[in-house]
Amino acid sequence: MKNTSLKIILVLFLFSLTVCCSKEKDQDKPKGISIEKYKKEILMNGNIDAYKQLTLYYLNSPFHNETLPYSILMADKYNNGDACHEIFVQIIGLKQAPGTQHYDLSIFNKLNKGEKEYVLFYLKKGAKLKDIGCIVALRELGISDND
Repeated sequence: MKNTSLKIILVLFLFSLTVCCSKEKDQDKPKGISIEKYKKEILMNGNIDAYKQLTLYYLNSPFHNETLPYSILMADKYNNGDACHEIFVQIIGLKQAPGTQHYDLSIFNKLNKGEKEYVLFYLKKGAKLKDIGCIVALRELGISDND
């Protein structure tokens, strides 16, 4: 009798666990589908709204640098100033401690020469596109956007 009760409890526990897990998967599906839709829209059309939604989605995610390739595409192919600033933020973020919420401009000085040139290229491009984030970052770094 004790064995039978234990088996019934175990079966009920596994059943409830299965139901809970399947509900979580169902709740994640629409988000996953729309994220893939955003990625496709960015790749195919340079859709600015899709790019913004994608960056918002990954903002507080441990995978926030997932958007770096999309930022580079948006900056290079579609001349999006916000993407230029996002490249800077993400490169700086790679050098920060995991879990840091805001980027630290002082990390710029810790970048190697190639990394500095790379992010400065995009900050200056963004400033020419009149992106306020790029303009502010250049001023805070003490770098002219006309160089």
